[in-house]
Amino acid sequence: MNIKMTLGETLMLCGIRFQDNLKVFASYSEKEHGPFNCPGCKHELVLRKGRIKVHHFAHKPPYHCQRGEGESDAHRMCKESIYNSLSKYTHVTNLDVEADFGAVIADVYCLINNVPVAIEIQRSNLSVNEITARTSAYEKLGINVLWLALFNKKLGEKKYSRKAWEKWCHATYYGRVYYWVADLTIAPVHFAEFQNYVESSSWYSESGEEQSAGGYYKYSKRYRTPSLGTFLNLATDFNPHYKKARTSGTVYTPQSRVYLDKLKKWW
Repeated sequence: MNIKMTLGETLMLCGIRFQDNLKVFASYSEKEHGPFNCPGCKHELVLRKGRIKVHHFAHKPPYHCQRGEGESDAHRMCKESIYNSLSKYTHVTNLDVEADFGAVIADVYCLINNVPVAIEIQRSNLSVNEITARTSAYEKLGINVLWLALFNKKLGEKKYSRKAWEKWCHATYYGRVYYWVADLTIAPVHFAEFQNYVESSSWYSESGEEQSAGGYYKYSKRYRTPSLGTFLNLATDFNPHYKKARTSGTVYTPQSRVYLDKLKKWW
């Protein structure tokens, strides 16, 4: 019997309040408002409101459901912050968090100027194949997807080693990767070529002739230099864009509907 216990626990921001069948945030709920059920598997949830972690619901063991699996506390904080910030704009409607479309569950979903947008916050356990599959699913649903990652201080360095999903996003969004900074502030980053300097050296061959090598710059296959563009507002600085399937080197990007910034190239 394959039962998922507290190891690899699945946590979520929202649950279904049993008494009126409404989706509610953990942060706005109290235990006496319960019981609460999972929006996916319908099993009972436990409300947790501590002082350290973002308020959340957790499955009452034993359970099989994978909803919310692999999300960090920072991931959940990002979702709630984006949701709360978008709710302040009148041109943003149908706002929902952990919106279930069957084939995919959007971290945040809404209509922005009547354009359907799914906002997905990248998790470290998501593979490129999973990201590609989700992007294709959104295309079939007619939803524009914006993949975000959490901003990290290494993006301020000259030498940066990209992960596979960053290479995929870079290809999908025409040379940009989007990082969430706070609220609706998004940092677009282009990864430019990085050159390693090959130190010059000299030596003598067996015949006594002097040999030399190095003393030049060589493009790195592994590293890139982050180039930060102007900060963006998620609610106002993006447009829907239809993109055909394409293979660039080893990176395949499917036919998709993406949410793309309005900036001209800054690199």
